[in-house]
Amino acid sequence: MKENTREDLRVVAFGGGTGLPVLLRGLRDRVGDLTAVVTVADDGGSSGRLRQELGVAPPGDVRNCLVALAGRRRLAEVFDYRFEGAAGDLSEHSVGNIIIAALADMSGGFCEGVEQAARFLRVKGRVFPAATESLTLFAHHADGTVSRGESAAREAGKRIRRVTVEPEGARAPEGALEAVERADLVVLSSGSLFTSTIPALLGGGMREALGRFRGPVVYVANVMTQPGETDGFSVSDHLRAIADHVGSIVTDALVHAGSLPEGLVERYRAEGAALVEVDREGLQALGIRVREADVVSRDTGGGVRHDSVRLAEEVRELALVRL
Repeated sequence: MKENTREDLRVVAFGGGTGLPVLLRGLRDRVGDLTAVVTVADDGGSSGRLRQELGVAPPGDVRNCLVALAGRRRLAEVFDYRFEGAAGDLSEHSVGNIIIAALADMSGGFCEGVEQAARFLRVKGRVFPAATESLTLFAHHADGTVSRGESAAREAGKRIRRVTVEPEGARAPEGALEAVERADLVVLSSGSLFTSTIPALLGGGMREALGRFRGPVVYVANVMTQPGETDGFSVSDHLRAIADHVGSIVTDALVHAGSLPEGLVERYRAEGAALVEVDREGLQALGIRVREADVVSRDTGGGVRHDSVRLAEEVRELALVRL
């Protein structure tokens, strides 16, 4: 096997929400081959309406990833445009969601529609939905109750013990499974643990593909807990939850090292969130290697967010050290 360089790394990244696009923007021009595998369990907002009205898989998280990797930036801006404040059927819909839904209908499948949208935007890399059809998320709470749907799981405000999806055997796209087989590195992006990161891993066949993967699997740790979803969770708690769903696949955790403005932390605390504890002993007990780096954006106006460039650089350097 030839020695890997920065330019020829093959990376597969899993997730959704806002976390995965941040990672993709950074990796886009820093690795040789990049594949995104994106959750399709969303049932709220524009995605949820299109899912309900047209029967299409929710396009929102996929759209965000396509935009992050787009080479045609002006068209990407159009994809991201949202009809805010509009009256009638277009209210709150994004143009990209509608286009992906149309392409899926015209081409006979959601995966095919996403592929055509990627060509349209001249995406650098590949974007796959986590499954070839919509997944409905079921959150099993610690008190024994079950919430149906991603939105209901978020709104329940109760500790989640595990999540399942229906249809249970919905297959991951073959292209996504093949990308894992060829990859040098797998990355699980930061984001909502039970309603974004884990659902991205639950397409049929993906658990087995990840179980066969022998390269490093990096988890980009959340900096803050999420009220109603990961209250009181340490980094090792996040990793145990991932292992409970898809096995002990993670080898490395990338955690933020550095202080945050006290006012920002206080704002999160008022909303029920707290800093995620980096419990080194717990991580060591799980056999997880920890890489600490300053990877949070200096622009804290929108809250605690990873910096796409510094995050990508750390992920890439970690891969080169491990390979």
